[in-house]
Amino acid sequence: MSRPEVIFVVGPTAVGKSAYAINLAMDAGGEIVSADSMQVYRGLDIGTAKPSAAERAAVPHHMIDVADPWEDYSAALYRDAAMEAIVEVLSRGKRPIVCGGSGLYVHALLYGLDFSGGTGDPALRERLKKEAEDGGAIELYKKLEETDPQAAARIHPNNVKRVVRALERASGSLEKEGIRRFEHSFEGTVGYEPRILRLTMERALLYDRIDHRVDDFLANGLVSEVAGLLAAGIPRGGTAIQGIGYKEIVTFLDGDIDYNEAVSRIKQNSRRYAKRQETWFKRYTQAEIIEVESSLTEKNRRVV
Repeated sequence: MSRPEVIFVVGPTAVGKSAYAINLAMDAGGEIVSADSMQVYRGLDIGTAKPSAAERAAVPHHMIDVADPWEDYSAALYRDAAMEAIVEVLSRGKRPIVCGGSGLYVHALLYGLDFSGGTGDPALRERLKKEAEDGGAIELYKKLEETDPQAAARIHPNNVKRVVRALERASGSLEKEGIRRFEHSFEGTVGYEPRILRLTMERALLYDRIDHRVDDFLANGLVSEVAGLLAAGIPRGGTAIQGIGYKEIVTFLDGDIDYNEAVSRIKQNSRRYAKRQETWFKRYTQAEIIEVESSLTEKNRRVV
């Protein structure tokens, strides 16, 4: 008996994944399983470009607003909950459509990564700290960029403590040599047949969309959203508040940079993140490549 098909819509930030997945779901009778490591947090709405209420009413969405912003939500927690959502959607005869740009989340659903033992391992932690001491913080940060680009986008390269923590969470199966190489984890173990659709776009157009999206976030109240989170007691060092768009606004609200500098940093960090996402998803050589060429209009301006 053939395995059920699960569609994955992946690609860099602002390429239009959400709109594409929603249209696909409406045509194919599907439901969307988000693979975005920031949309899991309640209260982070504007800066994460969560689907609107109308979009979520039109197509059921899963794995959005499943964690409080003071939690340190992990890829392991995501994998377990998202797999349950996929099974649930399939059980109702619907088509699961995984949509998102968080590479490690996508990879966990494609290849069933084993995260057991990866968090809080003292021996691994000491080895990573020793690597930073011997080879420098930047070299350890490069390892994080390869292993989990989403986490790397939130962490300063010189913050060794947070880099080590992120590498612990993303370590997967711990081998004697240390962290398992990403390339060794392409042996599928999931119980469905994945079909990967990788959205791409000409670089200049993508960057233009990123810049316009950041402007929209700010016009729609991103600063107020971040201020509200801080007022609610969300720790500045927490994972949720370290996302792109949030950490820069926190720095602005703390008076360390001016507003224009904050905006510039959000756009620059978003472009850098998009490049890392493209590098990550290019590794899926079995993916069907979909070139997105639409211009930025009022109709398609809201993108993910």
